[in-house]
Amino acid sequence: MKKSALIISALISIGFSSWCAAQVERSQLTDMIEQREPARDLGNVIRVKDGELKKVYFFTQITHLANQQITHRWLYQGIEKAAVTLNIGGDNWRTYSSKILPSYWPGDWQVQIWYGDLQLLTYDFTVVLEP
Repeated sequence: MKKSALIISALISIGFSSWCAAQVERSQLTDMIEQREPARDLGNVIRVKDGELKKVYFFTQITHLANQQITHRWLYQGIEKAAVTLNIGGDNWRTYSSKILPSYWPGDWQVQIWYGDLQLLTYDFTVVLEP
């Protein structure tokens, strides 16, 4: 009986550790992607002028999820504005999604990275309206 419990415990541990091995190696908010890399870091404050539509990208490098999918969820003041499903083609994969930020939605934004029901990362930023 004790031996069976140890074997079951080991199998659960192995399965759980591979499931939890998924990792976001890098992430960055940018306004340009060049050769599958972010061109510059926008930081946590995005400035938009009145009437402007600003396109931004959320770059993600993820490991240990080959042939799986992740989802970028874009939230404005806690309300989901977009959900983008991204296919992961290898064990070390770079990908991104984009969102157009209108000037009439200033305030708190968030991008969340999800793998199924597991939230891997949250990135907070603010859109500031400039005169």
